[in-house]
Order: sequence, then C-alpha cells, then structure tokens
Amino acid sequence: MKHGFSFPKPARDALRVHVRLALAKIEHQRFFYEPSYTAALANQLEGVVYDENECYIKIKSTDVDHQGHGAAEKWSGADMAITAIISNNEHKIEKAILIQAKRGNIAKFPPTNKKELNNQIKKMKRYTRSPKVMQIIDDETKRRVGILSGNKILSNESYKTFDLEDYFVRRILTTLDGDTHKDFVEAVQEHSLCKLQIIGKTPIRSKHKEKKQ
Repeated sequence: MKHGFSFPKPARDALRVHVRLALAKIEHQRFFYEPSYTAALANQLEGVVYDENECYIKIKSTDVDHQGHGAAEKWSGADMAITAIISNNEHKIEKAILIQAKRGNIAKFPPTNKKELNNQIKKMKRYTRSPKVMQIIDDETKRRVGILSGNKILSNESYKTFDLEDYFVRRILTTLDGDTHKDFVEAVQEHSLCKLQIIGKTPIRSKHKEKKQ
C-alpha cells in the first residue's frame, strides 16, 4: 500500500532532532544490554514530535515483556514495537513495526548468533510481513543505532543499514514501512502482546497488504 505523504522540511527536521535527542539522553553505561537499552529508548522516543501547519507526527513505543514464563519476546521475537501516527492536510495514518534488537555488527555475527537472530525474525514474520532488526554498535563513548531489514537478513541478501534518525524520516515518515491493519496496530500497544497471538493464527497475507521490505 502506498501513501502520498509529503512533509515540509521543518517537520522532517523536527523528527530528526527528536530521535537524535532520544538517543543522546540514554547513557549506555547504565543501560548496557538490549532489554534495558530498548526499554530506555522506547521511553525516550515516545511523544508528539510535530504539530504545525496541518502536519502532525506522534511516536508511540512499546517495550515488550522479556521476563517470565511465556514472555512476549520469547514467542513473538520482538523486543519493541514502534507506532507512528502521522497526518498532513490530505492523509492520516497509523502504522506499527516490530523490532528485534541486537548488540554488535550483525554482519560479523558467528553462526550460533546468526541462527538465533534468524529464528527471532521468523517469529516476527508470523505477525508482520516486514520485521525489523535494530543493530546497536558500541563506538568508544557513544552508540551507533541502525535499522535493518529482517527479511533481507533472513534470506542472506545484501541490506542497507539506516541510522535511526534516517530510518524514521526516510521509511516511517514516508509510510514506506509498517503495517496499517487496525488489529495489528492495537495489539502492539500492550507490553504482553497478548492480542498479537490471535493475529498469528490467521494467514498473514490476508491481513497485511503492505509491501514487503
């Protein structure tokens, strides 16, 4: 599904700054491992980013349960979900994506780690056609955070890594990525993702018509 969204430069710049500040506020020495880091990032990304001149951008993020028997991360493969609520003078849409987070350069993962990641991507694909992977690389005093296509990782295709702020502006704001199905968007607003299990019982291509990325 394609959407003719066009946002002025101030809106795009506001989104870039929002994501950049969210990353800068997280001290990675205090939030070192994926579960704590993704929880902190989800909290910082939350909020209305822009609301001017008939343009509206809001980010909602969900930290998926990681602990306990039957934790959502174990069966869904996802660490977090991001929902974008965006509108201009012509269109309004809500889209959500599932993300699995990994520390380190994924291209250099040993076979065991790659197999584990592939299994997590397969789990996400039960619920969305476009699962995403967030790559977190420690670089001296800061972290570099990027988004990769889970589908391309799974199929061993070459893939592009988008810096997080670029990903939001180039893929989310343009609505190129994400699922618009109402049940899916609603299901990822709750940390246990319990409603997502119901979605997984139905063939995915009959539910989500988004272009596979």
